[in-house]
Amino acid sequence: MKKIILGSCLIIPLMTSCSFDKQMKAVEHKAAIINKYEIVALKLAKENRELRALLKRQEFEIQKLNQENAFRKVSLKSDDHSEHGPKRTIASAAPVEFDVKKDLVEFKTYKWSGDDMLKIADKEFKAKNFEKAAQFYTSILNYYPDHKSINAEFYFKAGISAYESGAHHDWTLSHFEALMTKYPTSQYFRSAKLWVAMTHLKLGKKDKFFATVEEFRKKYRNTNEWKILSSHYEKIEEKTHE
Repeated sequence: MKKIILGSCLIIPLMTSCSFDKQMKAVEHKAAIINKYEIVALKLAKENRELRALLKRQEFEIQKLNQENAFRKVSLKSDDHSEHGPKRTIASAAPVEFDVKKDLVEFKTYKWSGDDMLKIADKEFKAKNFEKAAQFYTSILNYYPDHKSINAEFYFKAGISAYESGAHHDWTLSHFEALMTKYPTSQYFRSAKLWVAMTHLKLGKKDKFFATVEEFRKKYRNTNEWKILSSHYEKIEEKTHE
């Protein structure tokens, strides 16, 4: 009897130990499976983020092409305008000094007429020589502020030229803000607001940029301008959370 009891005492711990080992192996196996799934999930999440970023970049490029097409349409209109536009006008205000590295207008030397300056500005705009175009458009405003060609389209081209030159943020803001103030119902109004926001972003004024993003989110969500603004906003958000 004692032998049986002693044998039972030895067998029970052994069985318990075997059962515990099996449980541990089962837990380890389950943990390995969970870990494998987590690795796969993280990999898929990373690929998803990369695909979303790629999609946003492609959308931005598409919207950029749309903007360039709009510029080309404006340029074609400029050609028609230059053929049938107003004749020579007289300067009615003193010029404002240019803060430029190289004066491409040289008004004091050539004494351009308003019409001649407009032809040059439109030609350089069409050729994407934006620095020269910006200087000539701005010179027209300085020397011929009452010129008949000055309208919403004129301010739009002047603002785009200044922005694309990369050197005249003050001109960009001045031209686009004049457009929005004088022509609030113009087809160029939303685009002007967009480029003002982009200029603020370039200048590091993110609060003003974000304010415009919020305005577009509420008022102009289904527009090309919103797609451009939102793509820049999301890039800033991604950098912030990296």
